[in-house]
Formats: sequence, structure tokens, C-alpha cells
Amino acid sequence: MTPVYLIAGLIILLTALACYVFISQHLTKKRKQQQRVLNALQKRQQLFKQLVAGFPPGYLTTELNQFLYRSLLNNCEQLAKLAPKEDYDQQFQHYSKQLETQQASLSGKVKLAPEQLNQVRPLLQELGRYIASQAEKNRLAPPQAATYSQQIRRLLLQSTIENYSQQAKQALNDQKPRLAIHYYTLARKLLLKEASRQNVKKQVEQLSAIINKLEAQQPELAGGTAAEAEDEEQTRKQWEAFEESEDWKKKQIYD
Repeated sequence: MTPVYLIAGLIILLTALACYVFISQHLTKKRKQQQRVLNALQKRQQLFKQLVAGFPPGYLTTELNQFLYRSLLNNCEQLAKLAPKEDYDQQFQHYSKQLETQQASLSGKVKLAPEQLNQVRPLLQELGRYIASQAEKNRLAPPQAATYSQQIRRLLLQSTIENYSQQAKQALNDQKPRLAIHYYTLARKLLLKEASRQNVKKQVEQLSAIINKLEAQQPELAGGTAAEAEDEEQTRKQWEAFEESEDWKKKQIYD
């Protein structure tokens, strides 16, 4: 074999080897990328399932409920394409039927038990973070995102107000009118703080009437103690922390 053929053969061999290495690296990179996407979708799927299971039926607004289920169903479809051997198609069918059942049966405002009030608050915040992340990536129109965020804020406010009201009623049952006035006052102040964003006039008037009635029955209870003032300050700081929280804008598993 002449040197020319040897050199040509060597060049062909090196070229083939280089192509193999390039293709192998490309496929490895693609597999890793697909795995990252799959892991992110699976984490998101767990979040959506927790939200769907955690919110009592009928608690979310119709718009928020449909958005949550559409997001879950879309996630199921993406997972089914990446992992066809898994049961994501069955999950899609399951949650599709669940959504249809809810839409056919839900009516009226849902009254939450005390323990449910504490459970829905972090779920609402998670849903809010996801909505914010979708808006930031231009996957959700700004007006729509603003509407959803406002509805979440309203639900968060009402859950806090209901929690205060239930604590006030329990205080009255325990013959502690001062404590009841304290909780009703916290609820009213929080509503007044939101007056520029939401229509809370009727609720404020109702709470004011209750507070005035209690204070009229027990004049010596008007005014709060130092401990109550501290409790009020803590509540104010917690609400402000929620408004300014960086967590609201974190992407985490939503990327």
C-alpha cells in the first residue's frame, strides 16, 4: 500500500472518529438536557398535584381553578411525550374528569374550617409564585397575570380575616371580650390597609359595628394592652413581609 493510500485512510479514520466523538457528545448533551427538563416537569407535576389536592373544592375562583388545572394538564402532556412508558396519559384523563366534575357541581362560597385556613395560605403563595414566574417569561399576558394575582391576594386577605374572626368568636365563648375586641380590631385594620386595592367597605362596617357593640357592653375594655399592641405590630410586619417577600418572585422549579 502506497503512502498516499495510507495517509488517505488515516485521514478518513480520523474524520470518522471526530464525527463519532461529536455525535456522541451531542447525544450525551441532548440526553442530559432532556433529563433536566424531565426532572423539572416532574417536580412541577408534584407541585400541581399538591395544589389540586390541597385546595378545598370550590375555594378558588373559577379563573384560578381553570388556570391551575390547565397548567397541570399541559404538564401531563409534556411528561407523556418525554416519558411515554409512565402513567401520565392516565393522569391527564383523571384530572380532566376531575375538572369536569368540579365545574358541574360547584356552587356558592366555600366556608373553611380553622385548620383549612392555615393550610390554604402557603398553597396560595405557591400558586402566586408560579403565576409570577409565567408572567416574567411572557407565557402569561400581563393583564391576565394581574387578574390572577389580585384574586390570590383577595383570597389571602379573606383567609386571614376569617382566621381573626374565628379567634374572636372563640374568645367570646371563653368569656374573654377584650381578646375578642383585639382580634376584631386586627381584622378591621388589615381590611382598611387593603381599602385602596379591594372593596372592603361592607366588611369594615360590619366589624366596626361588632367592635362598638362589645365596647359599649364593656366600657372598661376600650383600648388595648401592651401585649395586644405587640401582637398587632407583629401581624403588620408579617403582612408587609408577605408583600415585599423575594420568594414571590423566585423561579425555583418553575423555570
